[in-house]
Amino acid sequence: MTEEFSTRETWPMECLRCWHVWQEEYVVRRLTDGHGHDVVVWLRAGTPVQPPWAGVSCPGCGHSRVTAFPPGNRAGRAAATAAPPPLSRLGAGAGSGAGAETGRDAGRAAEPPAGAEAAPGVRSGAGRRRRPVLLYALLGIAFLILTGFEVVERVVTHH
Repeated sequence: MTEEFSTRETWPMECLRCWHVWQEEYVVRRLTDGHGHDVVVWLRAGTPVQPPWAGVSCPGCGHSRVTAFPPGNRAGRAAATAAPPPLSRLGAGAGSGAGAETGRDAGRAAEPPAGAEAAPGVRSGAGRRRRPVLLYALLGIAFLILTGFEVVERVVTHH
């Protein structure tokens, strides 16, 4: 195989469970094999890995549902990586301690410097999505009103 060229790519990632946002840096080698076919090899710390859209897990919660955004596609979100990964809900899970790197999380990119700031208008990755409390309250009130009408109708028609 002959190496055509190598590039460094930084991919913004977002966990779809805890909404943690971070970046991972890859070296992408584009090669041509002996038959003229193009081959792309993704490297992290000199080790071949799967591409960013496959096999990534969240460094905060370990969940595998992660969205990877191509470089430049979500540049504003990439700046939101200054927040540390969220703590686990139980706090006592295996590997939840500081500095614990095991399995697929070993060799992941370190968090950016503490001085990095989020872009204006970008939600921090450490925050959780708020539940629509007002919607739940309105649905509950509508249910109670309809149930009340049914009870009144049964009492009036049977007496």
